[in-house]
Amino acid sequence: MHKIHHHYVLPYTDSNYGNIFSVWDRLFGTFTTLDRTEIIYGVDTFPNELENSSLTHLLQQPFHKCRKPTTTIVKKQDI
Repeated sequence: MHKIHHHYVLPYTDSNYGNIFSVWDRLFGTFTTLDRTEIIYGVDTFPNELENSSLTHLLQQPFHKCRKPTTTIVKKQDI
């Protein structure tokens, strides 16, 4: 369930915060479902696959200036 939270695009990154229990997500309306085959992991501000495969670049990412997301917010029914 929590894996959906690691999808690279909104609104999935803003859902399923709970790692073990979905009670809080259901209570606060952040629970969502998605087929596991549709989950694409990552961060939409660092889409470069070459950068993401390098340990050096991964360690530098938290220190980069803010980047604009490369994707737009997707409606859940669009995916």
